[in-house]
Formats: sequence, C-alpha cells, structure tokens
Amino acid sequence: MRSRRHVRRPPDLTSLFDVLFIVVFAALIRAAAVEHAAAHPPAPPAPPRPSAPVIPPAIAALRQRALTQLDAELAARAALVVRITKDGTIDALEVDGKRLALDAPLLEHSPDPDIVVAYLGDRSAELRVCRIAALHLGAAELSRYLVILAPALPLADLPHALFDGLHRDLDRCLTEQHGLATLIDPAALPPASARPPASAPQPPTAPRTTP
Repeated sequence: MRSRRHVRRPPDLTSLFDVLFIVVFAALIRAAAVEHAAAHPPAPPAPPRPSAPVIPPAIAALRQRALTQLDAELAARAALVVRITKDGTIDALEVDGKRLALDAPLLEHSPDPDIVVAYLGDRSAELRVCRIAALHLGAAELSRYLVILAPALPLADLPHALFDGLHRDLDRCLTEQHGLATLIDPAALPPASARPPASAPQPPTAPRTTP
C-alpha cells in the first residue's frame, strides 16, 4: 500500500491581518478621543440662581404704603424742566406751561491742564442748577417743584465735568433748595414721533405794575 502523505497548509494570514487592523484602528480612535477631551474639558455647570428674598407680609405692606406716599408727594409737585445745551449752558426753564429763556453757563475753562473744564457749581453755590432756577423764578426755595434736568445730549456724551457736576447738584438741590431733582437721559426717551403731542409753552407774562 501506498502511504498517505500529509501536506501542511500555511495558516490563513488574511483574517489575522483584519483583526490586527481593527485593534490598531480602535486604539487610534480611543487615543484621539482622549486627546480631544483633554483639550476641550466640559464647561462647569452654571451656579444656581439665587432666589429672591421672601419679604414678610408686614414689611411688604409698609413698603407698598411708602411707595404710595412717595408717588402722591411727587404727583403734587409741579414739574420744573431745566434745559441744558450740549455746551453745558442752561438756556431755558419750563414750568406751568411757560418757557423762560436763560443763558447761564455751568462750565468754565480751568487753568489746570489736568482739568481743562471745571463745573462752576463746585466753586460757588450761586452757580448751581437749582439755585439758578430759584433765582430766575423769584422763589426762595423749590419745595413745590420736581426739578427735571434735561440735557440736550445723552449722558454718555456729556463732558465729564458736566456729568459729575449735575449728579452732585441732584443732592444739593434737596439740601439747599428743598427741591426733588432728577436727571433724565435723552437716550432713554422714546422717539419724538412716538411721544404724545404737547401744548406749546407760553412765554412768561410780565408782572403788572401799579401806577
């Protein structure tokens, strides 16, 4: 009998290369993911918003009563509008439907090169807004007025000396002239087309003199 010869077949390397490729590819993907995570750490969670404090009912009632009284006090005061030009000059007072033309500067040139322009009201109490208004109205004080400072330019565009001086005059108006004053930013006002029509201010009448 003829003996059988056993022929050894070489192992199939195709499947081995496939497995090796998959393992290397998976390792590369994992390494890329780890690198990306290290370069872009997750943002920390936003802190929780603080909750509004709870106002006790008794305090809330007192607060509402105080606001009502303040509103009534402000509503009882006549509006006194102080018109201020872009150059820092009071050019008019408007009160009780009348317009009184003025030419009262609020700024002056300073010899100090670090200042250049100074606010006149810091030098003299007679040159402060509410004092100027009281003098031209012939009033001893402004306790019956709500003084509205109305500059022609937005507050952000005012010279620093005028911006700071007007804010200081808000406190001075109360302590010196007993008037409540506020500074209005024209940038916060609605467009002229959206405002309700206002009656034209009447020129001030001259006082009668007895013969």
